[in-house]
Amino acid sequence: MTATTNPSGRSRSGRPASILFKVGLVVGALSLAFGVLLLITSHLTRQLIGTSKAIEQAGAERMRVYKLAALIQRLPGSDTGREAERIRADIVELERVLEGLRFGTIEHGAVADISPALSTRMQKVQDRWSIQLRPALEQALGATGERLAALQREYLALTDEFVTDMDALVQSVEQESAGRVQSLYSLQIGFLLASLSLAALALMFLHRAIREPLKRLTEGAEHMAAGELHTKIQVHGHDELGQLARTFERMAETIQTHIEEMKALHATGEEIGMLEPGGLEGVLRRIADRATESLDADVALVMVRHLTMECWVVEAASGTAFDHIREQIMLFEETPFSNQAYETKRPVVVTDLAQYADRPIRFRDQFGAKSYMAVPLVGPHECRGVLVLLSITRMRTFTEWDIQLAQQFASYAAVTMENARLFETVESESETLRAKLRAVERNVAELMHEVKAPAGRVAEFASWLEQDYARRLDEKGLRYLAWIKNEGRDLAALAGRTLDLARINHEPSPLESVDVDSVVREVITALQADRDKRGVRITIQPGLPRLACRRIHLKQVFDNLIGNAIKYMGDQPVPEVDIGTQDSDRGLLLYVRDNGMGIDPAMRDRIFLPFSRLVTEEIPGSGIGLSIVKTVVEQYEGEVTVESSPGKGSTFFVRLPVLSAPAGQTELHGDAVAGAAPGLKRRGA
Repeated sequence: MTATTNPSGRSRSGRPASILFKVGLVVGALSLAFGVLLLITSHLTRQLIGTSKAIEQAGAERMRVYKLAALIQRLPGSDTGREAERIRADIVELERVLEGLRFGTIEHGAVADISPALSTRMQKVQDRWSIQLRPALEQALGATGERLAALQREYLALTDEFVTDMDALVQSVEQESAGRVQSLYSLQIGFLLASLSLAALALMFLHRAIREPLKRLTEGAEHMAAGELHTKIQVHGHDELGQLARTFERMAETIQTHIEEMKALHATGEEIGMLEPGGLEGVLRRIADRATESLDADVALVMVRHLTMECWVVEAASGTAFDHIREQIMLFEETPFSNQAYETKRPVVVTDLAQYADRPIRFRDQFGAKSYMAVPLVGPHECRGVLVLLSITRMRTFTEWDIQLAQQFASYAAVTMENARLFETVESESETLRAKLRAVERNVAELMHEVKAPAGRVAEFASWLEQDYARRLDEKGLRYLAWIKNEGRDLAALAGRTLDLARINHEPSPLESVDVDSVVREVITALQADRDKRGVRITIQPGLPRLACRRIHLKQVFDNLIGNAIKYMGDQPVPEVDIGTQDSDRGLLLYVRDNGMGIDPAMRDRIFLPFSRLVTEEIPGSGIGLSIVKTVVEQYEGEVTVESSPGKGSTFFVRLPVLSAPAGQTELHGDAVAGAAPGLKRRGA
C-alpha cells in the first residue's frame, strides 16, 4: 500500500514522511504525467501512421483499376492467356487491399475505425467493385467479339465512377488524418501547459518541504555558530530535516551544558588561586556543589583517608548534606569502592549498587544511593582521598565525559587541599620570619639609638679639639682629626636616618591634606647651601597638587630625591632640576628630573635597597635615602620608579594619593625674589 503525506509531514500510514519519499512522490507524479502523455501521443502517432499507409494504398489501388482497364483492352490478342493471368492477379491484389481497408491490416486499422462516416464510403467502394467492376472483368475474360467489346466499354465507364468513389474515400481519410494531427498538436500543447503547472506545483512543494526548512536550519545553525546556543530552529517536520534540527538543538544544549561545566571549573580554579587561611572548607564545599550540579548527581562528598584511624573522614558535602555528614567517619569495610578508587588511583563507577547486596555499602544502606562513582584525589605528591558522586533518585549510567569532568573536579579538590597545606606551612614559616625580622629591627633600632648619641659626641669632641688644640697639631694630626669629626657626623646621620626608617615602618600614619608646592619650597630652602655651591637651577611646575599623606613623609621623599639630584650632578656645566607632574595610565605622577650623572643600568634594581650607593668615596651619603623614599611611598600603596641613562641624568616618578589637580609652572634660580623661597623666579620674568 502506498503511503501518502498530509500537511503535518506524516504519511497516512502514520510513519514520518522522509525527504526521499517526498522527492519520490514529486518525481513519480511528474513521471506519471509524462508517461500518460507519451502513451497517448504514441497511440495517436501510430494511428496517424496507419492512416497514412491506408491513404497510400488507396491511392495506389486507383492506378490498379486503370491498369486493369488497359489489360482488358488487349483482349483478345496473341498472348491472351498471359494477359488473363495478370488480370486475375491484379483482381486478387485489389480485393486484398480493399479487404484491408475495410477490416484493417497489421500496418493500419480499418477505415471505419478512423471515423464512422467513412464506413459508408468504404461500403460504397466495396459494392461498386464487387457488384459492377469485378463481374465485368470476369465476364470479359470469357467473352469474345461484340460481347467482349461491350464489356470493355462497360468496364471503362464503371472505372471512372469507382475512381471517383475511391478519391472521395481518400479525401475523407485525409481530412480525418488532418483533424487528428490538429488534435494531437492541441493535446501536446495542453499536456505541456499541464506539465508546466505540475512542475510549478512540484517546485512549490519542494520549496515548502525542503528548501524552506533547509534555509531555517541554516539560519539556526549560523545563530548557534555565533554563540546563541539557546536558538530554537523553526523546523517542525518529522523528516530527516526535522530530525537534523532536533539534533542541532540537542548538540547546542550539550555544548551549553559543557560551557556551564567549564565555567564551574574555571570558577573553582579561581577560588583555588584566592584561597585564604581557613578557607579550605568553603572551597571544598563549593567544589562538591558544582560537581553535583554539573554531573546531575544528588550528592557529592569529598572524603580524606585517615591512615592512622583506618577510616574515611568526610571533609565536605554538597547541599544540605554538608551540615549532616561533614566530618563523619566511615569505616573502610563500609566503602569498598572508595577503597578501590584510592588504591588503584582510577575512577570506579557502579551503575546499580543493588547488585552488591552481599556487601555492606554505607552509601546504599544509609543514603539509599542507586548509582555511584568514586574518583581519586590525586595531588602532586600523593592521593589524599576520593570524590564520591551519588545518584539517589534514579539509577543512571555515568558517561566517559562525566568521568573526565569528575576527575577535573577531583583534581581541583586535591590541588586545593595541597595549596591549603602549603599555605599553612608558608604562613607558619612567614610568621616565624616576621617575628625574627621584628626582633632584628628592634635590635637595630636600639643599636642605632645607642650609637647616635656617642657618634654625635665624638664629632663634637673632635670639633672642640680642633678649636682648642689646632695650633699644637701638625698637618697630619689635623687631617686625622677632621676624619674623626666627619665620620662621627656621618655615623650620627646614618643612625638618625635608620631610626626614621624604623619609625616609618612601625608608627601609625594619619592622613593629612598636604600642599606639595609648599613642601618642595621648604626642602629647596633647606638645601640652599648645596644648590648655591653647585649652581643648580631648579624649575617647579606651578599649581602642584595636594596629596593625602603625612607632611613629614612627603618632606622626606622630596628631601632625598632633590638632595640626590643636586648631589649627583657630576661635572654638568649647566646643572638643572625639574619638579612637576605627569599624567599616566596609572594616574598622576610627581617627578624629579635632573641632567646629572645618571644611573648605571646594572645598579637600577639595587638603588632602592638599604645602604646601596652609586659611589663610595667621592660623594658623601648614607645609602639609605632612596630606601626611605620607597618605604614611604609603599606605605600609601603608591610606587616609585626611575628612568635614567648614564651621563644624561635621571627622572624619578612617584605616585601618591592625589586630592587636587595641578596647573601652571614656575622656575627657581640662585637668587631670591619678592619674598618667595630663596632662588624663586617666575619663568618669563
